[in-house]
Amino acid sequence: MTDKQHSSKETISIRGARQHNLKNISVDIPRSSFVVITGMSGSGKSSLAFNTLYAEGQRKYVESLSTYARQFLDQLEKPDVDSIEGLSPAIAIEQRNSSLNPRSTIATSTEIYDYLRILYSSIGTPHDPATGEVIKRLTIGEIVEKIIALPERTKVIILAPIHTPKGTDIKSALEKLKRNGFVRARLNGKDVELDADLPVCSRHKKNTIEAVIDRVVIKEDIRSRLFGSVETALRWGNQNIDLLCLDEDSAEWVHSSYTTTFKNPKTGFCMPELTPKHFSFNSHLGACENCQGLGSVLQADPDLFITDDQMTISEGAIKSWWSRNKKLKAIHDRQMNSLCESMNVPIDTKYCDLCEDFIDLVFNGANDEQVSKGVKHEGLLKQARRLHSTSKSEVTRQNVRRFMNPKKCPSCRGKRLRPEFLSVTLEHPDRGSTSIDQFVAFNVNESLKFIDGMKLSKEDNLICNELINEISKRLKFLETVGLTYLTLDRKSGTLSGGESQRIRLATQIGSGLSGVLYVLDEPSIGLHQSDNKKLIQAFKELRDLGNTVIAVEHDTETIEAADYVIDLGPGAGPRGGEIIAEGTPAQVKSNAKSITGKYLSGELKISTPKTRIVPPANTSGDDSFDCGWITIEGAEENNLKNVKASFPVGCITCVSGISGSGKSTLVDDILRKALFRRFHQSKEIPGKHDRITGLNQIDKAIVIDQSPIGRSPRSNPVTYSGAFTEIRKLFAQLPTSKIRGYGLGRFSFNVKGGRCEHCRGDGSLKIDMHFLSDVYVRCEVCNGSRYDQDTLDISYKGKNISEVLEMSIDEASQFFVRIPKIYSKLRTMSEVGLGYIKLGQAANTLSGGEAQRLKLASELSKKSTGDTIYLLDEPTTGLHLSDIDTLLKVLMKLRDAGNTLIIIEHNLDVLKCADWLIDMGPDGGPDGGTIVAEGSPEVVSKSNESVTAKFLKHYL
Repeated sequence: MTDKQHSSKETISIRGARQHNLKNISVDIPRSSFVVITGMSGSGKSSLAFNTLYAEGQRKYVESLSTYARQFLDQLEKPDVDSIEGLSPAIAIEQRNSSLNPRSTIATSTEIYDYLRILYSSIGTPHDPATGEVIKRLTIGEIVEKIIALPERTKVIILAPIHTPKGTDIKSALEKLKRNGFVRARLNGKDVELDADLPVCSRHKKNTIEAVIDRVVIKEDIRSRLFGSVETALRWGNQNIDLLCLDEDSAEWVHSSYTTTFKNPKTGFCMPELTPKHFSFNSHLGACENCQGLGSVLQADPDLFITDDQMTISEGAIKSWWSRNKKLKAIHDRQMNSLCESMNVPIDTKYCDLCEDFIDLVFNGANDEQVSKGVKHEGLLKQARRLHSTSKSEVTRQNVRRFMNPKKCPSCRGKRLRPEFLSVTLEHPDRGSTSIDQFVAFNVNESLKFIDGMKLSKEDNLICNELINEISKRLKFLETVGLTYLTLDRKSGTLSGGESQRIRLATQIGSGLSGVLYVLDEPSIGLHQSDNKKLIQAFKELRDLGNTVIAVEHDTETIEAADYVIDLGPGAGPRGGEIIAEGTPAQVKSNAKSITGKYLSGELKISTPKTRIVPPANTSGDDSFDCGWITIEGAEENNLKNVKASFPVGCITCVSGISGSGKSTLVDDILRKALFRRFHQSKEIPGKHDRITGLNQIDKAIVIDQSPIGRSPRSNPVTYSGAFTEIRKLFAQLPTSKIRGYGLGRFSFNVKGGRCEHCRGDGSLKIDMHFLSDVYVRCEVCNGSRYDQDTLDISYKGKNISEVLEMSIDEASQFFVRIPKIYSKLRTMSEVGLGYIKLGQAANTLSGGEAQRLKLASELSKKSTGDTIYLLDEPTTGLHLSDIDTLLKVLMKLRDAGNTLIIIEHNLDVLKCADWLIDMGPDGGPDGGTIVAEGSPEVVSKSNESVTAKFLKHYL
């Protein structure tokens, strides 16, 4: 075997990678190893891992298929690389948000729900949903045994109930029985001879017919005769049989019924033959008929009608969907005034001071007593339901929808299934009878305990042993990646990017594949330090199966646990794209060129602030204008346990804690939604809480997250920051532009006028190659400049508008240094570490960290009132330690302007720089939901109850 063949078996050999900002790099990545690619944000990590390695792995797989099959698949562009040898089939587990499909849950995405559906349909015990009685299906043999068990010499009449709905021709039904050899029948409870004259019965009444199959007396040798009679009765009675029994010592016949179907003879309720589809909320067989399996329906929300509870009715405290139509709004106002007059309520009464009866009348309409007194009012909620369901005008329906929110379905109470299938249960020694909706409401830990504690009969164990093993296996994988706090019915769309990535990782561990290349994007996102070891162990399990695991990662603990590290840099964007260091973690630490190595070795570190802002004393219940605190009282959403959380105004507050301890519920579900409802008239309803005090100290709320600034390539940093408008104004004011009559629109590539019409301002043309991947070629008319020649003739300091867009932010800030309106916006982008980005770079090529810093720069460039509250959820995602240092300086600049920052964070370098910490815990899920420690980082680090404190004390 040659050296080349040997090395390609042991390594993935990349030669000449030039994708995006990679500078013709070559690297050998050891196979069957855990490899971490790290480096500055924007240094080319994702370009190497995803856009080169994974993209080529996928492309080669697609190319192995026939041309016919390839036309149905997404066509993949060849990465800009000379060669990659030793490549395995590749699977990417990216850091992206989960499915927004409201039907997708953790249980469905991990296939646990599919196995549960089979389990419940196989061994579940059906109940009558109305009475709760167990419905048991009998066999012919069991019915015969019940008859034989009667006392000896008991007289038994075996009857077959004939289905006779209202309108049935009774005479024809009886004649049919006669033709088939029956001699007697019972009509409406009375014996009739079929040979005699048949009685006349009205079709308009409910009549009952029972064919008399046999008359027997219970004795020893009756078994074989009973089998034949019971079988005949079931055949004629549609799997139902009636018995009339007369004991030797009794004078009264006793009636009883049996069936070989799931039917309750007492109520007539019948359960169909159970199949897995009956437990699926995506099938019409099992889904709740009212909400079609969504668990929620659109309902009018009284809160959305209220403009401000401090306003009076005459000021418009109660809104109408006709607010955009002056005439209809006037009618609404007259109706409200008339209603106040008829109920003796002054129209200058504040909404918060209105009595409950009047509010009920406004929303639910007049009751019988009020109608009798001449009060006529349909009620806003009833009117909304009527208009939404009956109006043929889409405009009206849209107006009404502004006052509606998805609410728990009243039929299934959010459980998604029909009541008959929710009444099917599994018996458990500890939990008792448990339905499928109760099972998926368990978190991963509780589900594992339930599965492990099940006691099955030998017969049921034979049927379901494999099913239970599959469910248990998947639950254990979720436990392995630190997601024990999540409930199985949690919607996939509510998961963070890190959580959804770890769920996909758990699924891959469960698949047991070998020889696969796994590429992961920052899998430690959203994980507390205490859960990191579990995740690293999961990587090592994948590696030990014979797979190559490549993680793009910044977490120091993960880097140090890797078998091999590739450090890219030295800077970001055009200043990056080179391999600075590679080898074991120890080799990277000792490399003088590697900034990552210096942080790992402790040579460089983020310093703890010398002084912190000390918040004022917190007076309980104080809602004054200058109390200095924003306080959430009585928070009980999800797992929160009557939490009272106070955030100091004008400080950086970090909310930390174990994954699933309630951080996002407190900050996002309650505080953010309440702020957005107050400042932006949002429809979202805040989570359950009593009240929030101190909001009068702020004038606006802003969320800064890592979502893209725009999904279109036309969106770019210079347009997002607002600097492009000023640049276009500058070009429009140049003498040549004024002579030619060019305005602002002339220098926009989004509208007709100055753009190149051949490519419509894109700079390139897409060529459809059918079953091959689409090819983008530079526009031959404008040569990629986006503008027509007349527009490009206009120049400022020797640069036309296209050449300005090609500048980096650092270059442009120097170029426009004498124009304050442009310079100030560009300078703030440089200050947050984005100087390397081009002004016209497409927004969809920016990383999450870059998009977030661009939003921060946009906020910094605005005139601050100093009374803004900023909410950030893990801003360190995608950031190198040196980028985190830059980010902290930006955040402190926002704070020093008097603003309030509330950050959900796990990164200990950020936590130690906060002015105030709120640590949630003590655990995740049901065991979390309380504040275990709060105060300055020094105070929290001394807490014995806080898990975060154990790690934090080493950083201070």
